[in-house]
Amino acid sequence: MLASLIQTVEAIASGRLSPADVTERSLAAVDAWQPATRLASQVWPEEARDLAAALGPRPVGPLHGVPVMVKDLYDVQGHDTTGCSRAFAGNAAEGTSPLVYRLRRAGAVVIGKTNQHELACGATNLVSACGETRNPWDLERMTAGSSGGSAVAVAAGVVPLALGSDTGGSIRMPAAFCGVTGLKPTHGRLPLHGLMPLGPSMDCPGPMARSALDVAFAFSLLDGERPVDVPGPVEGLRLGVVHDGFYAGPMHPDVATSVVHVAEVLGAVGASIVEVPLDGIDDAPQVWTDLCWPEFAEAYPDVDLDALFESSRRAIQYGRAVPPERRQEARFRRAAIRTAFARALEACDVLLLPATPFAAPRADERHVEVGGGETMDVAKGAIAWFTRPVSLTGLPALSIPAGFDGRGLPLGVQLVGRGRDEWTLLRAGAAFQERTDHHLREPAGP
Repeated sequence: MLASLIQTVEAIASGRLSPADVTERSLAAVDAWQPATRLASQVWPEEARDLAAALGPRPVGPLHGVPVMVKDLYDVQGHDTTGCSRAFAGNAAEGTSPLVYRLRRAGAVVIGKTNQHELACGATNLVSACGETRNPWDLERMTAGSSGGSAVAVAAGVVPLALGSDTGGSIRMPAAFCGVTGLKPTHGRLPLHGLMPLGPSMDCPGPMARSALDVAFAFSLLDGERPVDVPGPVEGLRLGVVHDGFYAGPMHPDVATSVVHVAEVLGAVGASIVEVPLDGIDDAPQVWTDLCWPEFAEAYPDVDLDALFESSRRAIQYGRAVPPERRQEARFRRAAIRTAFARALEACDVLLLPATPFAAPRADERHVEVGGGETMDVAKGAIAWFTRPVSLTGLPALSIPAGFDGRGLPLGVQLVGRGRDEWTLLRAGAAFQERTDHHLREPAGP
């Protein structure tokens, strides 16, 4: 397996490994994991080898020679952008996404694209023209989506950095299910140009890597506004926990335990734990649906519905059928939900929330038990239950590994902060990971 992003950068910079060495390791890992997980939608071995060979010993940037992968909704000139949909087969990109360009300018070697839920409109990564993506921790289980392939690429050590996107949790959920770290930045902070849309008012591109330090390193380069920064201590940080209402709702006891675990660790290193209210958001999942699916339908007015999977087709049809007055009511409710989160963040610097209500379900499992005989329906938004409300706010959120359940499956939490305050989240995530090893554990080989 490849090392973390920062370790890979250091190995290349010191001369212990060359860009060609690291690229070959990455391509070999793709070959090993692809049959079992279907993590990739496209792999470009010869192009990657040529790019790596062209990089001399003198660094061209902070990611000199580092192999990366990007979700198959990012444009990379010379390659198709399909969103893993048959409807967009042969959709050759005329340019390159600014974010991919920034990675390449920093010296990264893009070795291919990752599998995703078709057109990003689902939370399982089981609906894809490139086949079902499977979880490297247990190949019978799903990865969550829609950035499932990017999460697998990092978790399996194929690449130390992958790009995903998040509209309702599509970075945070796969990060939680696969045991990696993923950042949904503030909406609008990173450019959306050169990405296939889902819900433009909530779409957020972002990095996925092993650790918060790795994600911080990548985010500084993607953001382009500040040099590489290392998060500092958390003494005095106010960490908000929610004991009532929506975020105390249905979740597996192991998930609840992981949230307490994160609070205890951060409290032990200087953060102050404060209980905060977060009320009036119970309808957030439905509000998200009534906003996102109409935007999705508007983004693809001429798509061949017959070329889509049934669930994608239903989402577009639902979006086209939402009446204007219902959309307007959803906009009013989104404003109220934003206000509820803003009030919570007046009493704290970071909110600590579960990322998903349970660990990765089996691919054939529709109803998941969350304790007390209660179940949640995977096909009706259960995986995204805790992430979609945050997406409505536009606030940044960091998903970090927070332990494992009794079956050895990863668990994750999300840290939510104020707008454009990603660095506080990364600082908190790095402080937690400095004292735990959840993010260092790796799945067994394929």
